[in-house]
Amino acid sequence: MIVKAVNHASVLIQEDDNFILTDPWYEQPAFGSWLPVPPTSIHPVYLLALAKDNPKFKILISHGHDDHLDDEWLSLFPKDVTIIIPEYKSKGFLSRLKKLGLTNINEASNDGLQSDIFKIKSYVNSDISMDDAILTIETPNNFVVHANDNWQELEGDSLKTLQTDANKFKSENILYMSQCNLADGFPNIYRNYTQSEIDEIHNRRVDNIIVNSLKNADRINAKHFLNYAGYTASFKNVWNEDLIEDYKRFRDRVSFKSNDYVKKLSFENSCKAEVLDMVPGDSFDFTKVNKQFIGINLSTKSLKQESYKYYEKYDRVLRCDSYKKQDVFSSAELEVDDFSIKDKIEFVSEDLNYFLDNFKKFVESRLDYTSFQEDIVGCKVVFSATDFSVSEEIVIGEKCDGRKAEFFMGYDLLINILNKKSNWENLYIGYGGEVETTPKDINIGSVVRWLAMYGYYYQRSGNV
Repeated sequence: MIVKAVNHASVLIQEDDNFILTDPWYEQPAFGSWLPVPPTSIHPVYLLALAKDNPKFKILISHGHDDHLDDEWLSLFPKDVTIIIPEYKSKGFLSRLKKLGLTNINEASNDGLQSDIFKIKSYVNSDISMDDAILTIETPNNFVVHANDNWQELEGDSLKTLQTDANKFKSENILYMSQCNLADGFPNIYRNYTQSEIDEIHNRRVDNIIVNSLKNADRINAKHFLNYAGYTASFKNVWNEDLIEDYKRFRDRVSFKSNDYVKKLSFENSCKAEVLDMVPGDSFDFTKVNKQFIGINLSTKSLKQESYKYYEKYDRVLRCDSYKKQDVFSSAELEVDDFSIKDKIEFVSEDLNYFLDNFKKFVESRLDYTSFQEDIVGCKVVFSATDFSVSEEIVIGEKCDGRKAEFFMGYDLLINILNKKSNWENLYIGYGGEVETTPKDINIGSVVRWLAMYGYYYQRSGNV
């Protein structure tokens, strides 16, 4: 088996003439501001041709976030290409793929799905997420864990099954691939914290993600560990020149960690799995890493800086929502009296009320039978536009218990969310807005997770 790092959470696995491409993402921006850094190491045309010519080519997609599922690229593959996804209770992910015209979509459960030489299993931790999963890829010779964003400690029946399957292989034939970077807005967009507090919390969270991922590899006796699912950066057009340097520091901070840094944490925490010295473009044959440029290790700094320059020079950044600054009102509207502007703001308030009221119904109608993130009950959720007087709120449950999560965004992002052009996650994961919590240090993870699910649901329908 050969595992080639393509980008971010995408690898190309080859054994003889059997291929699996995981989580394909080319240049369709994710969350309004994300692009893969470094860019894709295999141009999509080669993979499209491979899929067309080889009936044993498959695509394995872990979940429906845009940095793992590039609709534009997927739409170019043969319609009958084999697609494998986890078996989720919600069929929104499945429906999204069907809308692309794909006809050969297969759902893998915890019991496993056999496809040519590959056996695929999926593991959903419903306490954390109902629409993300760890996937395992088993062949007669090797065992690969495609954990993508699931860095939390393996436990319970999932751990036992993973250990049972992994125990069929020698340690040197097991590869564990897992996220080694932060992929949400906390603490970087929170108003509650000073910059020094943000730096401390950010670094602590990233270290925790990396160490948990490494320990998960040890739990299944994997000899090899791949640092992936963090090779991204956020691209935002900084309209205020005074903030450019702050933004550049932010962009580097939220981008990927070097393998040397992951190795350092592995040593400090007595982890056993060997961290592979791989970046996109390199490959691994379970005996050694083969560098894209023989004998050359590209530096983290160079990969980041040259990626930024490339995307800007070739105008790739212009596709990001964060670069599409809109005038709140047209020049014609500004020529009339203030009443018409106030009238428009009133209509936006009505749309925002609709969005939040349906969010409340969405959550409350599902809490009883899912028992998912019940901590949201009693929390007040507020959406506010920072540049105009638009602010609406709802409380999940019968009354507020004193907790409040307020989400601030520009008027243009608010309009795009309400009009379904942008997803709510553009605000939170794409760093398009800000958050303030009351009290300061409360955990609003339940609010964030419910909003993430509702955001995709709202874009598809908007009705409950």
